[in-house]
Amino acid sequence: MNLPVEILGITKTWFGCANKVYPEQVQVSCNGRKEYVTKLNDGAVLLLDSVPNGETYYIVNGKPYKQVYARVLIRRLTCV
Repeated sequence: MNLPVEILGITKTWFGCANKVYPEQVQVSCNGRKEYVTKLNDGAVLLLDSVPNGETYYIVNGKPYKQVYARVLIRRLTCV
């Protein structure tokens, strides 16, 4: 039995209402190349405990961050 769902939102999109704007960011590519970017300001990110090995990550104020993939946020409706 398939229950109806409600789409609540989507991450990694820009609706002009960001709730956190990150200052200067350094993108570190998987091969170690560093570049100044503003990519963390357009979606959800995770603060990491340590620098990932062989993956692209970002440094903000000396802390490592990783961008997450887009996610569609849904909720099952139990009553119609």
